Amino acid sequence: MLILGIDLEGMNENLVENGVNLAKDRVTEIGAVLWDTEFNQPIRIYSELIDEQDRIPISEEIEELTGITDKMLEKYGLRDEEIKMALERLAIIMKKADFIMAHNGPNYDIPMLRALYERFKVQFPDMTWIDSKTDIEFPRRIISNSLAALEHAHGFINPFPHRAVTDVLSMLKVSAHYDFDRIAALASSPKVRIIAELTAPNWKSQKDVDSFNKIKSKVSRARFSWNPGNKTWSKMVHKLLIDEGNLTYDFEWYED
Repeated sequence: MLILGIDLEGMNENLVENGVNLAKDRVTEIGAVLWDTEFNQPIRIYSELIDEQDRIPISEEIEELTGITDKMLEKYGLRDEEIKMALERLAIIMKKADFIMAHNGPNYDIPMLRALYERFKVQFPDMTWIDSKTDIEFPRRIISNSLAALEHAHGFINPFPHRAVTDVLSMLKVSAHYDFDRIAALASSPKVRIIAELTAPNWKSQKDVDSFNKIKSKVSRARFSWNPGNKTWSKMVHKLLIDEGNLTYDFEWYED
């Protein structure tokens, strides 16, 4: 199986508070590694700095985080037609892969890369993406799925964190500890929302309150999230896990 790992670095208007703003946020670096799962080795590496004319200037925070500066982009970044040609080359590599992998891709890399392709009028390949943050069944001892935490949990340190190619290599090195066929099966499975059966107790009964809090604690530890709009605790899961009967929570739940 061939997997193309992709990571983007970018300059975003206000990613932490507002998420991705495709009207203003711009990609500053693309890194991609074509990985052969039989050998668990990289077979092709792609890396480009991107300097779009309308990008936001690099902030002090991003410069400190990534090491990428305005001067670097001005000196080495691709511009205009060069960017279009680079995206066409990347599309060719993408089509060679069976799956594309990114860490937290649905929330960042996919929308950012798709928007970049649209701006330069290059067709974005229709591929199945693996999210290494959610499509790998990490053991329970791993409580954080940030890339830095996963690197540490799997016994290595990325010497150049928050640079695109080295982050991709780190992501693939972590992923290589697991069964890629299983990862692909999960990535191909649709996700559905499940809701914990947790109804408010009789607040005047301490026994009911204690029982409620006990179940609520289990729900929270299972990483269900509270939705104040409809007052439910819910979680997105792979439908495959439901079909296999592999969701073994010790509280009642139902599919939305």
